[in-house]
Amino acid sequence: MKKISIRTISQIIIVGIVLFLAFTHQQYGIEQASPIHAYCPFGALEGALTYIFSGEFLTKTYRSNYILLAIFVLLTIFFGRVFCGFFCPLGAISERLRALGKKLGIKKDVELPDTLDKYMRYVKYLVLLIIIYFSFRYTALVFDAYDPFSAFAHLGNEFDELIFAYSVLGFVVITALFSKGRRCRYFCPLGAFFALVKKLGFFKLKRDNNTCISCGICRKSCPANLKIKTADQITHPDCISCMECVNDCPKNSLDVYILGKKIKKQTFLWVVTGIFFITLSIVIWTPLWKTKPVSNIISDQGIIKVENIRGSNTLQYVIDTTKVPLTYFQEKLQLPVDIDTTMKLKEIGTTYDIKNLSGEIIETEDFRIAIDQYEEKKDNQEVTCPFGEVNCEFPGECGAYTDQDKNQICDYSE
Repeated sequence: MKKISIRTISQIIIVGIVLFLAFTHQQYGIEQASPIHAYCPFGALEGALTYIFSGEFLTKTYRSNYILLAIFVLLTIFFGRVFCGFFCPLGAISERLRALGKKLGIKKDVELPDTLDKYMRYVKYLVLLIIIYFSFRYTALVFDAYDPFSAFAHLGNEFDELIFAYSVLGFVVITALFSKGRRCRYFCPLGAFFALVKKLGFFKLKRDNNTCISCGICRKSCPANLKIKTADQITHPDCISCMECVNDCPKNSLDVYILGKKIKKQTFLWVVTGIFFITLSIVIWTPLWKTKPVSNIISDQGIIKVENIRGSNTLQYVIDTTKVPLTYFQEKLQLPVDIDTTMKLKEIGTTYDIKNLSGEIIETEDFRIAIDQYEEKKDNQEVTCPFGEVNCEFPGECGAYTDQDKNQICDYSE
């Protein structure tokens, strides 16, 4: 039986953590559990320009995104693209799916011709630029609707809202059965970023020409399908520092160098995993670590952000934060008198079989619309204030009282 490597153990831990975080969020909602987006370093890249120019975080991103990105940038500079090789949940799942594909009889990797493969590897950089641009332009996580990680972390929920993301996830799953890391090589924007950072780093993989027998096992082992046997030094940005080629080389012709110093494979594996998990274990207990807002509905400036209301919010929480009375929701959405207000918005329609005017089961968007209508109605209401006379020497000192602050109290004379 093949011994489980430290890298594989790291991948199992990461996938387990992601599944746990995803389950708790789906089970307890955003009021009690952090959104899974808060644990993805790519959120920091998407929101970086917005934060630089406005000082604000994109919705669903927090300081945790930036801390994680900083940790992985430093790790990449010293050890190469270890996020992709050790800590990416989708990468880990893709590798296991390829192993499953081999057991199902798909022994040979289905790959593009080398010439086409070479140019397809540049597509991910274009994807990265497009996402960063539109995230800044629309101040939102525009990639979320197409992100396979988001679909995976929703565990089959919110299918209608994330139908494109689930479609991409399906593509990833299917192609992973017969091809190595196709999404990582060609389309992953976070992988593109770390590939650029890797070019600035100190990690080097060297091949000994004197002992190498050009057997090609290294390329077969490589998740990135790199041409290792023809290179004296493997500097390709798509190398994910997984050590698979080093481990499988029958002549031990591949060695790792960091800052010009040769590092043993086992030492490399332990140092990479140790630094990450120890650093993360420390930083999550510091005041810097933040994975959820005080309120996802009310901004720091006290403004109601209706678009931020999520299906995992409970009706009672929405009532408490927006100050929209239950009676109004009951009138607008035909909610029952004895409705359980501790229920999540996304569960109300199906539980009570409530339909909107279009004949469809009500969803979170129906609650958002109702709140918008309530706010609009409140803004348009004016209190009839009487003409007030005071003891004044000149007529101009007498005026009409108005409801200046819209609280239905006559409080201002003009």
